[in-house]
Amino acid sequence: MICHHWQRYLYYLFTGIFLSLLLAGLPLKMIALSNNSVMAAVNLVPTTDWQNTLLPDLNNITFAQLPAIQESGSFEANPNMVEQLGYNPSRTWTAGQTPDQYMTLGDFNTFKLDKLDLQAIADFAGLDLSQFNLKEFGLINSQTLASLLDAIPSIRKLPISQVGLIEHLLTSQLDSSFNSNQTIDELLQQSPILGEITLNKLPLENYSLVDSIPELDTTPIGSFQDWQGVKIAQVPGLNIVPFSQFPAPPNPIGTDIGTIDIAFATPEHGSDRTISGSDRDGFNVACENDCAHIELSGNAKVNGKQWVSGKYQQVQGGHGLLASVNGGLEPTGRFLFGDDTDESPFKVVVWDISETKGTVSQALFFRFCSRSLFVDLGCTPYFIGPIPWLTYREGDTMFLGAVNTQPSNSQVSLSTGASDNPGTSTFKLGTKNNTLAFLDGEVDCTKQVQGVVLDALSVAIPEFEGDYNSVSGKVCNSTGQCGHALGARQFMSYREDVRSLIAAKPGGQEFLAKLDSGAAVAEQEMSQYFPASEQKNLFNAQAIKLLDAASHQIDPTTGKLYQQGTKERLVQRFAQMYFGGMAIPVDASSTNIYGMTVSNYGNKTSANYQQSVTALGCKN
Repeated sequence: MICHHWQRYLYYLFTGIFLSLLLAGLPLKMIALSNNSVMAAVNLVPTTDWQNTLLPDLNNITFAQLPAIQESGSFEANPNMVEQLGYNPSRTWTAGQTPDQYMTLGDFNTFKLDKLDLQAIADFAGLDLSQFNLKEFGLINSQTLASLLDAIPSIRKLPISQVGLIEHLLTSQLDSSFNSNQTIDELLQQSPILGEITLNKLPLENYSLVDSIPELDTTPIGSFQDWQGVKIAQVPGLNIVPFSQFPAPPNPIGTDIGTIDIAFATPEHGSDRTISGSDRDGFNVACENDCAHIELSGNAKVNGKQWVSGKYQQVQGGHGLLASVNGGLEPTGRFLFGDDTDESPFKVVVWDISETKGTVSQALFFRFCSRSLFVDLGCTPYFIGPIPWLTYREGDTMFLGAVNTQPSNSQVSLSTGASDNPGTSTFKLGTKNNTLAFLDGEVDCTKQVQGVVLDALSVAIPEFEGDYNSVSGKVCNSTGQCGHALGARQFMSYREDVRSLIAAKPGGQEFLAKLDSGAAVAEQEMSQYFPASEQKNLFNAQAIKLLDAASHQIDPTTGKLYQQGTKERLVQRFAQMYFGGMAIPVDASSTNIYGMTVSNYGNKTSANYQQSVTALGCKN
């Protein structure tokens, strides 16, 4: 390894750092190691420790809480593909969205999500299904009467009068009367064409999810027509079910680990001992140019091996007809997690590498697959990303999966042409979890209350849904007050301060009435009546009020005022009151509809705050 450390020293020499440190009398080894402390690793996903190695904590990772995708993209299926599949797999994704908003159920056959039913999802997520309407279950919007009966055959034998939704559907679509005492099956035998009526002919938002269709909540998702094309977020609660609770959870593949010995930026050339690639090209794909990579040490299997950055190198990927998407290319990387068949739901890619700081970040990339009962068009390359994953420093151990030392099927990887920016990361904090977008990229570290940085606090609040223009489904609190969570900080529409801001605008009263009725709201309307600037100002005003109130309360764990204790406890108490109201008991165990307790919400906010302060570059 001496020759590679000498390359590092030459880098410092050419940048002028080596000379200044040498004149200061620092030994060479200290120069190489001193950079490890420049930037602490900041992870945007929950982690756990396994044999002193950092792993993602799949017990606490959900689709909605994954960091936001960093680049926009789209895919348009041709008419022939749509006809063969029976559903349209086209989609568009925008930088800032979380995977539940653009990935579909069919993209994750490896998880066997089709085996889940609504009640099982609700149990895992801690949801009350009675709080949802039929329109919020995306599968129902595409069902016909016939496909509904195919999914839930027991309904066929029921009298029409016993299934109010079907009776209303038939009444609204038929000019002539019918005998509502006959069974649904009898009517369809008389008039089979009635089976083609789609359920979305009714205002589905007016029907309860659990009471309108018998056995709907216990019917597996895969029983419904076109289930593969429904987005994750369109199945109530699925986006907050931990990955570990899926019927086929993603399990680690292999047990190999290695130590990150040294990180090299793109000026490095000639990586020919790699462990990165694809299932098409193998996982020992060599690199000739722009070969940013990490070099590993450890046992004989991994010692001296290189994991090349997929930001700068791409390889062949995908299978079947869809393999041609994205030019048939995906970032070089590894499969670290899969199901019993080792089919990986995502690809782990080394992404940003800072040679001067000795840090490396990983990213996830998704693909989508188009499969139905009779047609299998295969899967695209893993090209949907990057999604921030784990961050490491030189000297850290890294999980490598199952390292295969067989020669690659391909001679070399292909350069992406991405420009190098040594010492920095292209990752931004996501728009849902610890989001800089809430600040519009402007950070003021001096704006503090009781020593708490407001900008860092604003991006530390845990969320389950929401960007500036989002509107949740109907939610009710413990007192029976109901409304919709609005925007990036999920302000409830029944709050007086929110309603006053909206009502003060021309057309605001009509917009509130539209919200209260449960009608769909366009993004442009949210921008007009509850813009981002008002959301930020409202949060800051609330934060100042709550921090001041919390600081003058007594912490029962110390017997002292919170302002006399640690910032950690002050932020925890602030978050508890933000979560449950100013009168909420300290460290309470009561929960919201997502199963989050007051105490856990405070702990999570406090942990996020410390990470946010570091990530935003504030001293606190």
